[in-house]
Amino acid sequence: MAKAGHAYPQVDPGTAGLMDRRVAAVPRGLSVAAALARAARADARVLVLGSRIAVLQGELARAARWGLGGVRASDIAWHEVPVIAPSTPEIVVRRLVLAGASMLLVREGSRIVGVVDGRAARWARPALSVAHRLEQAGEPSRETAVWLLRLAGKLGEAMGVTVWAAGGFVRDLLRDSGALDVDLVVEGDGTAFARRLGDEVRGRVTVHRAFGTASVEEGRTVDGAALPRVDIATARRERYSAPGALPSVEPAPLAEDLLRRDFTINALAISLAPAGFGRLVDAAGGQRDLDRRRLVPLQPLSFVEDPTRVFRAARYMARLGYHLDAQGRRALRLGQSRAYPALSGTRLQAEIALILREPTAWRALAVLLRWGAFRLWDRGYRAAGRTPERLRAARRLLTWAGTAGLTADAVDVALLALLVDQPRGVGRRALARLGIGGSRGGRLAEAMTRGPRLARRLAGRGLAPSRVATAARAVPTETLLAAWLVGGPSARRRLMWFAREGRHVRAGLGAEALLSAGIPRGPAVGQALRALRDRRLDGRPASVADEERFVKRESARYRKGESA
Repeated sequence: MAKAGHAYPQVDPGTAGLMDRRVAAVPRGLSVAAALARAARADARVLVLGSRIAVLQGELARAARWGLGGVRASDIAWHEVPVIAPSTPEIVVRRLVLAGASMLLVREGSRIVGVVDGRAARWARPALSVAHRLEQAGEPSRETAVWLLRLAGKLGEAMGVTVWAAGGFVRDLLRDSGALDVDLVVEGDGTAFARRLGDEVRGRVTVHRAFGTASVEEGRTVDGAALPRVDIATARRERYSAPGALPSVEPAPLAEDLLRRDFTINALAISLAPAGFGRLVDAAGGQRDLDRRRLVPLQPLSFVEDPTRVFRAARYMARLGYHLDAQGRRALRLGQSRAYPALSGTRLQAEIALILREPTAWRALAVLLRWGAFRLWDRGYRAAGRTPERLRAARRLLTWAGTAGLTADAVDVALLALLVDQPRGVGRRALARLGIGGSRGGRLAEAMTRGPRLARRLAGRGLAPSRVATAARAVPTETLLAAWLVGGPSARRRLMWFAREGRHVRAGLGAEALLSAGIPRGPAVGQALRALRDRRLDGRPASVADEERFVKRESARYRKGESA
């Protein structure tokens, strides 16, 4: 029987009692295929490729399955892995894991003799609560969101499922970023929960059954206050049949759901269960990376698995002011080393549209340009010397086009800025890769060719306003935009004048007046109207009386059988 107040010795198994001994050391220069074969022969779960570099057998197998057998194994390895001794106390191991270490190598003398899995479920995180952050006094939208979260937790408990706020919601809460988008994860039937929540808040429910996701929109509190959109997902694991393909999904515990995400700062969740409301789960050291303002992919193959994460990374970097860590930069290079036939153009185009909704959109596009990410559109894409300048100009162009009354789609303007300096074949292939065809694709392709020509034409000296208007009026809006992007000061001034003033100039007399004055029906009427408009554009006398005298002279020529 235990005695009260008696001090009993605590048994600390140390690292030796926690580690997995299925490790093998191999040369650093091995390819993925060769390393996988060595792992199989040695029955090794982890291969050590040098000082503090290790690769998982599962990552090697996945890379080989995806056609990356010829890539160096070190390119898909974890670098700067912490190294400890077999005698290291468990509390030290726990601190390293809780700081975000994915694995720990165990060295005895000069040999690596084991590995500790930093992402195993046995590593319980401290039950830190952030309920005070949720409920601190703030704007009405924050209070409404908290009401919604508490309701979700109670409904989940009544249905026998566990509900968590997760991902971007938690990230932005910890950053004190203001308005919060509500993302929920359900350990159980997420779509059934979404329908129940929709009934409670009288909202509109949309279900995407293939991915176990749903959304609730236009909901109301009991007092009638509008609720934010709620995105709900069943906690899941994902399997990719090919790089860039949409994943197949199946239900999984929360820990697996968090670790299948993109970055550590999104592998965060908050319990909404009434008994533990606000308890934070940090699956991979996301809090640490938030504090250090860095983006860390959750795995070395992250950008290969889903190349659209490259665009997401640029969005986060521009919006949050974060940076990719060294592991992330290696993952980025690996992700850009190949084409992705399974990746749809629709998804690539959607990522650009998402970026352009952000206040920091053009900064994000500049990041992608610097990374070489647009090679995902075409392997021949290379940033021209003036492409960064084109991007900066594109932002101004959108503002100007809006004030001038020109219809300018932000995605199309961005595409023109990025593609107008590319060789013709690269630009056309990029549009096709993005799934942009039909009349829209034709206009953009034409703009990339004719825009520079128009800009050169409008740069000439002594160009009469009527000639400017004639040249600009003859092309679609996309060509005008491309000409502005590549044009110098003279061309831009003339295009701006045309958009604001020149295109609105009309003859004072109408077609009926011309017919009454003796201009014959048919092309002659159009020619006369254009002549009258050009006279006005060039500042010639343009009162109605002046126009009537001009038309009288023209009609006299027609009566004599002369052409106008």
